[in-house]
Amino acid sequence: MTEFTQYVEAIKAAYKKEELKTFDSIKSFESLQLAELGSNDVEGFQVFTPQFIVKQMSEAVGDAILDSQKTVLEPTSGDGAFTTYILRTRLDRITENFEIESLKALSTIYSIEMDKQLIEKQRNNILTVIKLFVAEKGIEVSSSYYEMVKCIIAANFMWAMFNSNFGFGGGLAGVEVAYKMPEAEKGKLKSLPIPVWNISENGVFLNYDEVTLW
Repeated sequence: MTEFTQYVEAIKAAYKKEELKTFDSIKSFESLQLAELGSNDVEGFQVFTPQFIVKQMSEAVGDAILDSQKTVLEPTSGDGAFTTYILRTRLDRITENFEIESLKALSTIYSIEMDKQLIEKQRNNILTVIKLFVAEKGIEVSSSYYEMVKCIIAANFMWAMFNSNFGFGGGLAGVEVAYKMPEAEKGKLKSLPIPVWNISENGVFLNYDEVTLW
């Protein structure tokens, strides 16, 4: 097992007050809480993707989406139908060094959602996926492991508006990917930096640099 306390403390020390509040709000459910049907919202109607369609669409993309070395962005992510499926499938592929490899698998998943309640629910669902997997497989993890998981979730799963005006392919240095909520709803477009994680047996480090999104 790996001790992550020093890395958690360093990352939290660099977080702003808002990010710390997000970190503290992340809690696991007893089971995944994913909506299967649409529900009314202030703009009319939200439609949530059923799991059988999530599975079919993910399989249609191919192995790239399930490779922990590949970076995935879900720009309108709801409560996490796709992100939880991708993460769970990635976890199933880990054969050794679970703590480090599972953190890598999580750290290359990025999520953007405008609805505050949904992104909060999604963060909890992501933590739930990992906790349920660990319990199901009887995996032993260090006491600081879940704190490290929450650090990644707090950074990668963003309450934001996706910038749909740029194309994919290549690095995103200097390109606005997401705009901070709730300011974005009022037309005040404040760009959010994309977190980049360097995770190995030598440590876990966070910076905001160029990232390639698939």
